[in-house]
Amino acid sequence: MIYELPLKRYDKVRKLFKEQNDHPVIQGVISGINRGKIFVDDVESPSTALIWAVNEMFYLGGDHTNHTFNSFLQPFIIERIKPEALELGENDFNLEVYPPQGWHEVISSLFPAGLKIGKRVPFKFNREHFLSSKLNNAIPEEYIVSRITQDFLLKDPLQTINKEIKKFWVSEESFLEHGLGWCAMHKSKVIGTCISVFACGGDVEIGINVYETEHRGRGLATRMARGFINDCLKSGRKPHWTTETFRHDSIVIAEKLGFERLPNYQVYFLPFHEFK
Repeated sequence: MIYELPLKRYDKVRKLFKEQNDHPVIQGVISGINRGKIFVDDVESPSTALIWAVNEMFYLGGDHTNHTFNSFLQPFIIERIKPEALELGENDFNLEVYPPQGWHEVISSLFPAGLKIGKRVPFKFNREHFLSSKLNNAIPEEYIVSRITQDFLLKDPLQTINKEIKKFWVSEESFLEHGLGWCAMHKSKVIGTCISVFACGGDVEIGINVYETEHRGRGLATRMARGFINDCLKSGRKPHWTTETFRHDSIVIAEKLGFERLPNYQVYFLPFHEFK
């Protein structure tokens, strides 16, 4: 069987992801400050776990030879997770596995529907490269780029920032306490954000978006991210940047900001409507 782990017991799966102790998404969910759910084989002493980081990713970790858990996994996703995910607007099941070696060997047998294989691009932040980068901070004069504060949230008439925060954080208060962010405005309308979508301790995962195509290509994403990273350095935090191979603009911006590209790693995905 597979059981949902109560929030007060999330710490019980930390040992299953001990190699990912600086992973802001996984640890942000386990810490309870970011939106997510955890499903396990045993509530008291889990040996296998599926972490659902809402609006981001699923993480499968622990004992890959746990045949009981494994045999229930696809039916559990179809019956328990799929309806809720679709209601939240998540159309795809995106999966990473830890440790990769064991899970890669058995993953095809767990999902008769046949998961598709993709590649993600991880980066490592290089402080020296960032500080020595010669970036042009100029943006068109009709735009404003600013740090997100509590007062700023109150002045956002369309609640664009608040909606973005609540996609990943359990509350606005949790974000203000543990997260940080910047935004871009055009004529008093928020048209872009760069926030810590997940965070734990000193590790923060960057999520950046300029919402409308007409405002892209004007340096706003780079300017927001630069302000965000400067705030990370001032507060002693470590920024993380991960993207997909097809997001070329994201890769270019990351490298401009001093992130060093690491080898791609394998992930799995399947639209929920293909789970039968």
